[in-house]
Amino acid sequence: MVERGAARFDLDATKQRAGEGELFVLEPEAVHTGMAAVPEGWAYKVLYIEPQVMHDWAERDGSAPRAARWVVFRDRALRGALERAHDALTGEPTDGLAVDEAVLGAVVALRPHLRPGHRGRERKDRAEHAAVRRARRHLYERWDGRVSLSELAAVAGLSRFELVRRFGEQNGVSPHAFQTNLRVDHARGLLAAGDSPAAVAAACGFADQPHLTRVFKRAVGVSPARYARAVAH
Repeated sequence: MVERGAARFDLDATKQRAGEGELFVLEPEAVHTGMAAVPEGWAYKVLYIEPQVMHDWAERDGSAPRAARWVVFRDRALRGALERAHDALTGEPTDGLAVDEAVLGAVVALRPHLRPGHRGRERKDRAEHAAVRRARRHLYERWDGRVSLSELAAVAGLSRFELVRRFGEQNGVSPHAFQTNLRVDHARGLLAAGDSPAAVAAACGFADQPHLTRVFKRAVGVSPARYARAVAH
């Protein structure tokens, strides 16, 4: 993701140029060079996606997409998804589900720019509903703990990509949002019972009180302290 300036790349005897605001995709094994294309240089962000992640995504529908040998393009939606994934991976420590979902969101947004493969056998709807129920039950049981997307997918018996898609279709929210809602519901109960926001944050799996405050206010519309005062009357 080119943030500033422009870059010039050589690949297989061809020259490519990526300017500010543009994205470029390169297969991991491709040998290439990279240098500034303008006197002021260039700044960029890189997101490396493991090949296995792309293979996992292919399991979703039996396809086998791969990156084109070289692609330079503009796509605002994809850039936003890549920025969110990059921020999730390089920012302050956060919930594992949130990081996984941000990365998977980038992969999904990237897919239209990949070469399509063959289609295979689709999973049966009945089995997928049962799989999502298993994942949902696991979140009910582990609402206050750290749950990775890989763990949840293993419980469901689906690939991570298929789980995120099917879970959203059946529940209207992502697994991370579902778990967050469970935590907020428990937090409301504890606040109503008179527990302090700091104690509630620790009991409900939030990183700290500011984390609880941000999430709670976004979900409920008021801060935990204000909510506690309101329900106390």
